[in-house]
Amino acid sequence: APAAMALQGRSLAEVCAQIKDEDRNGARTLDDIVKHTATDPLVVWAWTPGAGREPAPGTHATFLALVKAWVATGAVCPAGGVHR
Repeated sequence: APAAMALQGRSLAEVCAQIKDEDRNGARTLDDIVKHTATDPLVVWAWTPGAGREPAPGTHATFLALVKAWVATGAVCPAGGVHR
């Protein structure tokens, strides 16, 4: 991902706001975000990064289920985030 899309060092509210902001998320709607997290090779790669790299915690299936649930329940951000 481009450096401008980096999430490290940001609060949960900032990450949430960035994910929902179409000006900073690749012009994706919430439905697009679900599709992106389900199929984008770079997202999926996080759980199968290859030799010498630590995979993301949990499973891609669990991550996708959580993203779907978040979107289905209104995609609310924690305090300080953007509520659209």
